[in-house]
Amino acid sequence: MYERAEYMLHREFVPREDEVVFDVGAYVGLYSLWASKLVGEQGFVVAFEPNPESYYWLKNNISLNRASNIYALPYALGDYIGVAKLYVPRINIEASSLIPQHIIRNPQGDLGILKSFNVPIITLDHFLAKANKLIGRRVESIDILKIDVEGYELKVLMGSREALSRGIINRLVIEVHIDQVKTQDLINFLNEYNYKAVGVKRFNQVKDMVYLKLSK
Repeated sequence: MYERAEYMLHREFVPREDEVVFDVGAYVGLYSLWASKLVGEQGFVVAFEPNPESYYWLKNNISLNRASNIYALPYALGDYIGVAKLYVPRINIEASSLIPQHIIRNPQGDLGILKSFNVPIITLDHFLAKANKLIGRRVESIDILKIDVEGYELKVLMGSREALSRGIINRLVIEVHIDQVKTQDLINFLNEYNYKAVGVKRFNQVKDMVYLKLSK
């Protein structure tokens, strides 16, 4: 059972049967596996995890749980297509980030940089255009877009402008790492695309959980 309470604070942001969920920053797949059970056989999850070590365990966890409705991809999402450098901290591998300052000047202290990887980076809009090639099916809409990318939140959204403009993303759950992104700046950006924040919750003076939905 998935036990990160921040993803269950608002009932309408818990995945439902038949929904399409995108997990951006999937790590080893805890959220993806939880969502896959809730969306069932007619729904599916697309999980993005650029850290090759985490991606290995993500794939293993999907296999062990026989979660056939999860598509795992070894990409970072951002605002361009190319190659990015991903930094892995000595303390808390889950805090791996494309922003080195987020690791060495983290609100919880200097986490230290253990290593780095060159990883492929694409935009969400590019993925949606190429989804049939990348996962073997088209994606017409996204019911929940979950983003946990250690300070790269606005870059992910900037690479999603077309999807946001078309209104094909219904709900967003975003971990805003406040040392790198101002929560109000993120909300203001999404307001321009008719998304409204329905809840903000601060955790440990490190991050804000922001819940937004499309105003229809």
